[in-house]
Amino acid sequence: MHALARHAYSAAERLVGNSRRRPRQKLSQREREILQWVAGGKTAWEVSRILGISENTVTTHLRNIKQKLSTANVVHAIVEAFRRHEIEL
Repeated sequence: MHALARHAYSAAERLVGNSRRRPRQKLSQREREILQWVAGGKTAWEVSRILGISENTVTTHLRNIKQKLSTANVVHAIVEAFRRHEIEL
């Protein structure tokens, strides 16, 4: 029961927005570059070929982007980054 309560509390904290306690993190130049390509419709594989890095590296950057922006998915991350003026569409 205790583990379930801790999990529920963590989930609620993420939903409510723990951004009040944590300062906003800015995206790195590489993260902005990758998100810009993804916003333009490129897949992780295509971005990896364009930038000369592995697809796994692109996927890792996307995971870090979602974490920094406190977003649930890549589309949400694109919208949030645009809203914060980190990328342009």
